[in-house]
Amino acid sequence: MIQVYNNTKFYVYCPAGIVSGGAELLHQLVSLLRDNGKDAFIVYYGNKEHVIPDDYKNYNVIMADMVIDSEYNIEILFEPLFYRVCLNTKIQKMLWWLSVDNFYRCSDNYLAVLDIAKYDMKSAMRVFAKRVYHFLFTHKNYFKHSLSLKDLSRVNVVSAYQSEYAQNFLQNNGFNELVALKDFINIEHCSSFTKENREDIILYNPKKGLSFTKKLIRMAPDLRWIPIENMSRNDVILLMKKAKVYVDFGFHPGKDRLPRECAMNGLCIITGKRGSAAFFEDIPIENKYKFDERFSEKSKIIQTIKEVLYNYATAIDDFKFYRFMISQEKTEFERQVNQLFIVNSKK
Repeated sequence: MIQVYNNTKFYVYCPAGIVSGGAELLHQLVSLLRDNGKDAFIVYYGNKEHVIPDDYKNYNVIMADMVIDSEYNIEILFEPLFYRVCLNTKIQKMLWWLSVDNFYRCSDNYLAVLDIAKYDMKSAMRVFAKRVYHFLFTHKNYFKHSLSLKDLSRVNVVSAYQSEYAQNFLQNNGFNELVALKDFINIEHCSSFTKENREDIILYNPKKGLSFTKKLIRMAPDLRWIPIENMSRNDVILLMKKAKVYVDFGFHPGKDRLPRECAMNGLCIITGKRGSAAFFEDIPIENKYKFDERFSEKSKIIQTIKEVLYNYATAIDDFKFYRFMISQEKTEFERQVNQLFIVNSKK
């Protein structure tokens, strides 16, 4: 259990110079804690300049140049920094699982190779080779100081999860002290939309599931497919407001922002069933819009896309519940933060 005192300082770690959904969430947490009268700070790390990005200057955020190591304070860590739970420090620690899959991808220097192998053998071989190189040529022994998933589950810290997918993963791996700490999409993406003046456009994320999406594109070259890339945020929103469908295959490492932003801007959502997409709580859409890429016939996916394009005016109503749940996320996030970080201890 986290001990929160009247004078507790909260330190939320974030990589410097990064603008992403995860980085924005870390700034949102600091901002909300400060709005609630808490002494909260963002702690940048990495080689890039330690300044608040322009995209986040609208949040109530202050940087900390140093972390005061006290049992009254709390540091909030996300996946690349989980190794800090084993540092001999007084400060309380909380693990915030923003993404299950990114946990494996960004833990090269501390996670046990056997655990990585259970997730992905190719990644494990790459990490093993990297650690052998460092052992032989840089005299750094990453094998000696590695942490296993079991080690993490036994550390006396709270694990907060951003998705039901992460909660399921943590429960299956023996983590006991779990709390929900989810997120919300930026309010500027939640403006109203209209059904009129829509074009038969299908949007997709080229950074995820691209090999599968390319197969669909080759099967239906007559359809208009547009990748969401190399655009300003405003250009992306304008594109969302005139398209009809957003497809998102590949792994969903957590509650991804892009499907939610598309849904709130009037797109019908079609996904795979990997990662968080398999959980209705994370992507609450009808099962007819979710396809298991391993077994589903691609022709059926194309057929569903074409039906949605043709019947968009009625199909969009199938996503009312999803839009409603997204609209409630900020209120729910505020409730979770207030409940988790309420003052519960005295000196």
